Amino acid sequence: MNKIMKPILGMLTLLLALTLFSGCGSDETAAIEQDSVEVELRTAESSISQSELVFPAKIESNNQANLSTIVMGTVTSAPVTVGDRVQKGDLLLQIKDDQIRAQKSQIEANMVQAEANLENTEKNYNRIKNLYAEESATSKELDDISTMYEIAKANMEALEARMNEVNEMLEYTVIRAPFAGIISSKFISEGDMAAPGHPLVSVADPGSVKITATVAESQIATLEEGLRVTVSVSSAGLSNIPARLTAVSQAGDPMSRQFSIEAVIDDAELNETLKVGMFAQIGINIDQTESLTVPADAIVERGQLTGIYTLSDNNRAVLRWVRLGERTGDSVEVITGLKPGEKYVYAPDRSIRQGQLLSVR
Repeated sequence: MNKIMKPILGMLTLLLALTLFSGCGSDETAAIEQDSVEVELRTAESSISQSELVFPAKIESNNQANLSTIVMGTVTSAPVTVGDRVQKGDLLLQIKDDQIRAQKSQIEANMVQAEANLENTEKNYNRIKNLYAEESATSKELDDISTMYEIAKANMEALEARMNEVNEMLEYTVIRAPFAGIISSKFISEGDMAAPGHPLVSVADPGSVKITATVAESQIATLEEGLRVTVSVSSAGLSNIPARLTAVSQAGDPMSRQFSIEAVIDDAELNETLKVGMFAQIGINIDQTESLTVPADAIVERGQLTGIYTLSDNNRAVLRWVRLGERTGDSVEVITGLKPGEKYVYAPDRSIRQGQLLSVR
C-alpha cells in the first residue's frame, strides 16, 4: 500500500507546484504591464554648428578723399561745413598766396632777362660756328661760345622748372572738390594756419560705401577675398546682413600686428540706409563642425553623472551615461553616449528606473 501511494502523492505534489508557479507568473506579468510608463520618444539628430568671429567695424565711403596742401599759409576762406553736398570743382578752402605770387613775379622777370640772354647767346654761337667752319674763328672761340650757350640754356630751364613749382604751389592754395559728394570731415577753419601734409577737409561719395575692420595676424590666414560674411549696423536697424569680403590686406601694421579687411553689401537698397561714420560689426564663420544636440529636458542627473534614457528591443528603459558639451539655449551637446538616429526618451518621468517597462505615446 505504501509503495503505491508514494508515487501518487509525488505526482500530486508536482502538479500542485506547477499550478502555483503558473499563477504567480501571470500575476507578476500583470503587475509589470500595470507599472509601464508612457513616454515620448525622439530621434537623435546631428546638426552643423559654426564658430563666428565678430570684429568691430565702421562704414566708410568707397570713394573718399582726404585733402591737404603742400604750402604753409593762413586760411582766408572755408565756405563749407560737415555734411554739405558739393559738386566737382567747388571751392572748399582758400589759402593766402601773396608770398607765392611775389615769387612768381620775380621768376617771370628773371625769365624775361634769361630768355633775352639765351637768344643773344644763341645768335653768337651760330655766328662763331659758321666762322669756324670757314676757318675764320679759332677752336677756343667756339668752345667759349658753346659753354656760354649751354649755361644760358641751363639757366632758362632752371627758371622754367622753378616757375612750374610755383604754379603748383599756387594750385594748392585753392582746395577744390575732386568729385561730387559730401563733406565728411573738416579739420581747419578760416584764420587757421594750414601746414603741409596735414589733413584739411575730407570729401566722401555717400552713394558707394564699404565696411572696414582690422583683424589680428592669428586670424588673417583664414580670410580671403570673396568670403561670405555678415554685417550688422544697429543704428541702421541691420542685423546679420549677407556681405562679402572685397579686400584682405597682405601687409599688416608692424606695431599693432593688425590687418585691414573690407566688406560690401550687394543689396543697393540696404546700402542706402548706411551713412559714412556709422559703427558696424563684421561676423565671420571660421569653423564648421558637426555635433549632436538634444533638449536639456532629456538629460537625467544622478549625482555627478549625467545620462539619457533609451529604449531596448523589449521596450525596457536603458539608462546610458553620456558626456555633455556646450549648452545653447534649451539644447545641450552630447559628445559621447548617444549616436545620430538612435531613439531617446524626452522629458522622462521621475518614476522611470533602469529596466522599467515603457509604452510610447
